[in-house]
Amino acid sequence: MLKTTRSLLYVGLVAALFLPGAGLADTPPVIDCPWYSPRTTDNFAVRGFYVPSYPGTTLKTATLYLSPSVAGTYTLTLTARQNGGFGGALLGTATTPINFSGTSPVPVVFNFGTVNVAASGALAFRGAVTGPGTVNMEVISSGSCLVLETEGTDAPLSTFRRQGVAIRITGDLPSTFPHSVTVPAAASIHGANNAFFHTDLWIYNFDAGPLDVTATFYCYAGQDCASGPKTFSIDPGAGKSYSDVVGTLFGAPETAGAIVLKYSSTSSSNTLKALSRTYSPSLPNPTNGAGMPGQALTAASGRSTFVGLGNNGGDRSAGFRTNAGVFNSFAYAATVTFTLTTVSGALLGTVTQSWASLEARQVNDIFATVGAGGVVTTDAILTVTSDIPVFSYVTVIDNQTQDSVIQ
Repeated sequence: MLKTTRSLLYVGLVAALFLPGAGLADTPPVIDCPWYSPRTTDNFAVRGFYVPSYPGTTLKTATLYLSPSVAGTYTLTLTARQNGGFGGALLGTATTPINFSGTSPVPVVFNFGTVNVAASGALAFRGAVTGPGTVNMEVISSGSCLVLETEGTDAPLSTFRRQGVAIRITGDLPSTFPHSVTVPAAASIHGANNAFFHTDLWIYNFDAGPLDVTATFYCYAGQDCASGPKTFSIDPGAGKSYSDVVGTLFGAPETAGAIVLKYSSTSSSNTLKALSRTYSPSLPNPTNGAGMPGQALTAASGRSTFVGLGNNGGDRSAGFRTNAGVFNSFAYAATVTFTLTTVSGALLGTVTQSWASLEARQVNDIFATVGAGGVVTTDAILTVTSDIPVFSYVTVIDNQTQDSVIQ
C-alpha cells in the first residue's frame, strides 16, 4: 500500500507540473518535451541545451522543471542565443527570482517577452544560478524531443550529451513549417569484388496539398556532384520514384553520398515519406539489396550503436565485410569516434576522424580502419559517438553475393 501511495503521489506531481495553473502558457507551445520518469537531473548552470532547427518565429517563454540541492531563495537566469550556437548572437536573457520551499522539482517559467527568431536557426540556451546551492533540471523526455543537451556551453555546440530535455517553449508559429528528410547513404558506384551499387528512391506525399521539394545530393569529398540541387512537385496522395537516383536525377555516376529532401508545409509534422534501396548487381539480375527509410532531423544523434557486424579477416572470397558512414548535416565540423567491440564488450579497436560541415563520407572496411582487419566474426558491435549529432549508418556486405544489410 505504501509503494502504491508513493507512486500516486509521484504521478500527481508530474501531472500537476503540466496543468495550466502551474505556470504554463495557455497558447500552443512551439516545443513541448514532457518530463518522463524515472527522474534524472543535470546541473542547470553547467549543462547547456539547444534546438537544432527552431520551428517558431518568436521566443516568449521557456519552462524547465528545476530542483535545488537545498531550499532557499535563488536567482535563476536563462540566456538564449541564435545562429552560432552558444557563441551566437544574443537573443535574450530571462531572470527569475524564486523561493524553493523544498528540494522537489517545480516548473520555473523564464519570460523573454517576445523576441524574433531567425527562420529555422539553431537556438542555444545556458543557465546561471545565484543562491545557497546548486539547481538541477529534469532531462528525461521523449526520444522525439527537438531539444539536445550538451556537456557544457562552449562554442559552437559543446559536446552532445543526450537527446531531450524536459522543457516547454512558447512563441509564435509560422504559417508554413520547413522540413527535411535525409537519406544518409545513396550510391551509383563500383565497389570491391566487382560490385556495382545503385540506389533507387521512392517518395510519397501524404500532405493535404502539393509539395515543392528541393533534393540536394552531398557526394563524398573529391567526387563530382554534377549539376547541384533538383526541384520537383508532388501532388497530394501521389508519389515519385527514381531508379538509380544518383545517376538519373543528379547525373552523378561513380559517386556516393547523402540525399536531403527539403520542403515546406502547413503541417508542423513531416508529411513526406521516403524509402531508398541500395543493391548490387544491376537489375534484372537477382538482388535483394538493403532498404533505408528517409530520416527526420531528430534521427541525427551524438551516439549510435550498431550490432551484427561481420568481417572475414581480410579474405574477400567468403564471409562479410563492413563499412561505416556518416553524414554531418550541421553547419559546424564534427569529430566522430568509431569504437568496435566484441559481443562480450572486449575492445577490438577505435579511431577518431573529422567531418566537415555538410560532409558525407564512408569508412570502407571499418575493421581494418580501427586495426582489427584480421578478426573473423559475424557479431561485432560498433558505437559511433560525435560531439554534434550526425546521421550514421553501417553496411554489412556479403562478399560472395554483394547483397548487403544497412542499419
